[in-house]
Amino acid sequence: MRFVRRLFLDALTMTTARRLDTLTLRVPDVASTLAFYTKIMGMLPSNSDNDGDSATIGYTDTGLKLKFVSCQSNRQTTSSDAYWKIGITVKDLDQTVAFLQKQGVPCSPPQQFMDIGYLCHLRDPANLSVELLQQRFEGRQEAVRVNQNEASSHVIGCQATLAHITIRVTDLKMAQKFWEETMGMRLMSIQPVTRYGFTLYFYTWSDENLPNPNDLKAVENREWLWARPYAMIELQHLESRDADDVPKLRITPDGEAGPVTLLCHNNGSNESTEIDCGKDLGL
Repeated sequence: MRFVRRLFLDALTMTTARRLDTLTLRVPDVASTLAFYTKIMGMLPSNSDNDGDSATIGYTDTGLKLKFVSCQSNRQTTSSDAYWKIGITVKDLDQTVAFLQKQGVPCSPPQQFMDIGYLCHLRDPANLSVELLQQRFEGRQEAVRVNQNEASSHVIGCQATLAHITIRVTDLKMAQKFWEETMGMRLMSIQPVTRYGFTLYFYTWSDENLPNPNDLKAVENREWLWARPYAMIELQHLESRDADDVPKLRITPDGEAGPVTLLCHNNGSNESTEIDCGKDLGL
């Protein structure tokens, strides 16, 4: 397991002791991908290394950011990819989708997926998957006012949080050991999706009290969780009664669009931990 220690210039105070800081993604066309996430998805450039070979963007300086570096080919997605998607939470999903449709961006129809959330999916120019998740269940959207006189006037950018990095796992014990013991994260929610043969596990470093702290499977915790202003790791545990049916997870090969590293920042110190997405992730 490889970790790289780096000095981080700013010591920031947040509601979590640590935070997911930067997910680096390979994409074949940095410029078009950057344009998609800024002009369409409403993210803002970071102050660091925006040049022809790499670019870093996000919704807030203290939230999770995306960094793009160049590669040869688009994502070749399969259902057995270890890395699945990023998740963006919004206050009003219907408003968000209406805006995307006007921009000619195809996405799946929004739906209330069981008792998980009101969501839809789309793909970016590199064929990487993006989930849009409303912070409240269907029919409970919050009103969003877009003030054209403010810097955050983008219809998506003014209401969005880059909230989730979703990773598929087949060995749950190994994954939990990595995220809980090695990374020191806290399990916030367990969400069984028995009909489709998987369970979702959400991790972060927050010490906030859950609405129902005695039951991590409680549905009443979920809307609260989707409204958090910080990012989480989402594990999709693929379950099977027959060991022969468990898929072998694919790590994105070099040269193909996908994850490279995940930088985690220690708030209150000048240190960060970098996870190699090709070797670690607790797979």
